[in-house]
Amino acid sequence: MRVIFAVLLTLTILSGIGLIFWHQEWKFSKPTPVPANFSKVQSGDSISNELLSSLGMKANDQLFIHFYNFDCPCSRFNIKEFQNLVIKYQSEVKFLAVLETIDKEESEIKEFKEKYDLGIDIHLDKQGTIAEQLGVYSTPQAVLIKNQQIYFSGNYNKARFCTTQDTKFASIALNAMVKGKEAPVFPELATIAYGCELPANGNTNTRIDKFFNFLSL
Repeated sequence: MRVIFAVLLTLTILSGIGLIFWHQEWKFSKPTPVPANFSKVQSGDSISNELLSSLGMKANDQLFIHFYNFDCPCSRFNIKEFQNLVIKYQSEVKFLAVLETIDKEESEIKEFKEKYDLGIDIHLDKQGTIAEQLGVYSTPQAVLIKNQQIYFSGNYNKARFCTTQDTKFASIALNAMVKGKEAPVFPELATIAYGCELPANGNTNTRIDKFFNFLSL
């Protein structure tokens, strides 16, 4: 009887974990809901002097901005791809991480820096104002700026694991930018946001989400 109970308990636990992973895959396979007050930003749009100054950027700088959400599994899966880009292009482009958060303490920010060892400037975006000005409402997202204009804004890849080479949109755009080429023309898949809503837009994790976050640490 005990053996049967143990087997049933194990199957129940495994089924529960499987359901959690399925729920997350289903959730993040759908486009991120667009906020009601969203203003679309496109390639070629100008960046205000105020925003440039707040980011510590000059008008002629080439900048790669990475938007990260502490509580987003997609952001954690994506961080390795971003780290690889920093290592490869940091001598040619200024990299910046924008952390989307509403309740994190400075000690946790320090812990994030030490954990990922990015070696780049990091900005907190507690109210989502930087994201809003750059047309970002989901994480992870990348925005490339050149000559005070949007060069690229969109997804890293068509999937959160960033393993498909020919759809590494952010990487392809960055390579073109440093070579002085025109911004690549990508399919709509590159700009339809997938991932997690920003905390400033009212994104709150369910208990299932938080449990999955724990598993993915």
